[in-house]
Amino acid sequence: MKTFRMNYEKSSSSSDDDNDFDRQGYKKCSGCTGWDHQLICCSACRRCYHNNCHIPPLPTTMAYTDLMSYKSWTCTMCIDIDHISKVMRERTSIPTESRLDNNEMIMASRILLELICDEKNSFQFIELPFKYSDPHYYKAISAPISLNSVKKRLLSKNNYYKSFSEVLFNIKKIYSNNLFYYSRDDPYHAMAQRQDYLLFQMLNKWVPQYRYCLSFTALPSIKSAKKNDME
Repeated sequence: MKTFRMNYEKSSSSSDDDNDFDRQGYKKCSGCTGWDHQLICCSACRRCYHNNCHIPPLPTTMAYTDLMSYKSWTCTMCIDIDHISKVMRERTSIPTESRLDNNEMIMASRILLELICDEKNSFQFIELPFKYSDPHYYKAISAPISLNSVKKRLLSKNNYYKSFSEVLFNIKKIYSNNLFYYSRDDPYHAMAQRQDYLLFQMLNKWVPQYRYCLSFTALPSIKSAKKNDME
């Protein structure tokens, strides 16, 4: 099953239910998958978002009723990520600042939003399970984390993440937790596998030096990335 959505293609096909919603002025948020008529829509693709569902969040001044305010706006999924990738791949040293630089922030936002928008596989991992409905999860998993947990940390004003590796470690932790908890015949196990593979594909394509960063302190393999580029 193809779940990779980095190259999003418009589709003219839609279900009857989708058409009914469109006629009533409702659209589907690509972030939370909720239907609403108060969404901001990207001018380059079919995705729409609530202000707080996009990464980074859209300013409150961007109102869905003010078409002029966003008629040329493009979402994070449509930005030129190849340019950011090139800058990060061509680095000759590791950033020394104890926070993400602008390119790392854009790349982290893109990766996270790609995973969230993979709605067929991501819905179980956007939020943590309810403790009252699945108490065993919190007994088995010592460090539970979700996609929205990473999103909140990424957008925190106190610069929670000090390096790009930390972001990736937290995202990978989501899938390692769920692959450990759910049995192989559980649909959630398969969903975690597909999301984990989607993450690997993005890292391999955009920032291959970070493919195997498995801890907060792991450094990107700059030399190996350059070698792979030459092959």
